[in-house]
Amino acid sequence: MAALGYLEVLDSKSRVTQRFAVDTLPLTIGRAYTNRVILDDPFVSPEHLTIVLDDGGGRLRAEDMNSANGLRALPGGKRVASLPLVSGAQFQIGHTLLRYCEVGEPVAPATVDPGERAPRLPPWFLGPASLLMLLSVLLLEHYFESYERFSLARSLSEALTTLSIVFTWAGLWSLLSRVVVSRFYYAEHFALACGAIVISLLFNIAAEWTEFLFPSIPGLWVAAVFGSGALLAGLVFGHLGWASSLLRRSRLWAGLGVSAAVIGAGVIAEYAGRDTFNTAMDYSGVIKAVDSRLVPAVSIGEFLDSTAKLKKDLEALAQKARPAQP
Repeated sequence: MAALGYLEVLDSKSRVTQRFAVDTLPLTIGRAYTNRVILDDPFVSPEHLTIVLDDGGGRLRAEDMNSANGLRALPGGKRVASLPLVSGAQFQIGHTLLRYCEVGEPVAPATVDPGERAPRLPPWFLGPASLLMLLSVLLLEHYFESYERFSLARSLSEALTTLSIVFTWAGLWSLLSRVVVSRFYYAEHFALACGAIVISLLFNIAAEWTEFLFPSIPGLWVAAVFGSGALLAGLVFGHLGWASSLLRRSRLWAGLGVSAAVIGAGVIAEYAGRDTFNTAMDYSGVIKAVDSRLVPAVSIGEFLDSTAKLKKDLEALAQKARPAQP
């Protein structure tokens, strides 16, 4: 007889752990070895439940067999003597969650295997393009943070430190990809790291200008806590997409966990170092001065004319302050 449907055993997160075909009626469920479906649950009776064909409507029905803990309909968990089974119906016996699905019940689409998916851009283009983007942003950052004459050689030498860190970071993730999914995906990991550095630099520059223009807004603190945390979580989430077969939700929780741990350690270290006495002024960053043509200004003559009244008022006050002559 062809299967009418399937009985699924679910875990606490509604994931299927076992699946039994409903192809012979009546179908008995319990802990005893005489049952068609045997459940290893101490709260399930030896003969707990039977699935039969409802004579009235031609549908399947689950009936309790006078068990100790009964049959409970979900959601709600009310104890019932029998339950009509429609596709997707869930119920509980003992501590075991069950779901009935008809043969035609639609299933979720297949999860894309990271070992088989193709990148949107070919690796021979993705890697050099990411390197060029990161190098350009680093050179621009050095130009806007320096008051001295711009030197390409010195800027490149300073950028090499950041580039070496990115190359090493991408290499470590590539080794993990090789172990887990049997492919390196170096270009993809390198592009993710370059994108994260670029976004971090741009975000910090925006935060510094925000705090400079609006001192009441703690732009740098917001950037350090929320911006860096979100960026780190997204970076780990993206790397795990190429280096593991984890589901999206699991990768998201992993990214949030790593981000929370790193941000928490940073906050603790900051509070621990606040009592250190230092006479030097602490500046979080350097903002390059804007062009003088963009700054509102007046000529010297206009400035002197505007101070003429102030000069007269000061002379009058000085005259009054002089002691009277005998």
